[in-house]
Amino acid sequence: MTVEVIWKAAAVAIVGAVLALLLQKNAPEMSLLLTLAVGLAVTGLGLQLASEILEMAVMAADSCGLSPAVVRPVFKCTAVGLVTHLTAQVCRDAGQGSIAVAVEGCGVFAAVYISLPLIRTLLTMIGELA
Repeated sequence: MTVEVIWKAAAVAIVGAVLALLLQKNAPEMSLLLTLAVGLAVTGLGLQLASEILEMAVMAADSCGLSPAVVRPVFKCTAVGLVTHLTAQVCRDAGQGSIAVAVEGCGVFAAVYISLPLIRTLLTMIGELA
């Protein structure tokens, strides 16, 4: 399944990039929309692998005695990073660098916010050691 997914993603990305390049001169708005659609499609293909990765992480956490509450923020932060990166890059493709930077800043704050339960747990553990 993994090899199949990457070949599909590569094919969609290459065809989409070529079409977006052809559209860019005469219809830059359509080129941007196509770029966004292709990016979402490729991300969707990659998400097909996420369930197996999540199952493995949960199994590893169980075998190590970790609570799912510890593993969950890691996956949420990964999702925030992917969405932030894709969104910022689309903004850059549209020539909106300052909006891209704002999106990246928002992504940073979201990732830290999602991580707060882990940070609290870590601080509690450190406090108990002292």
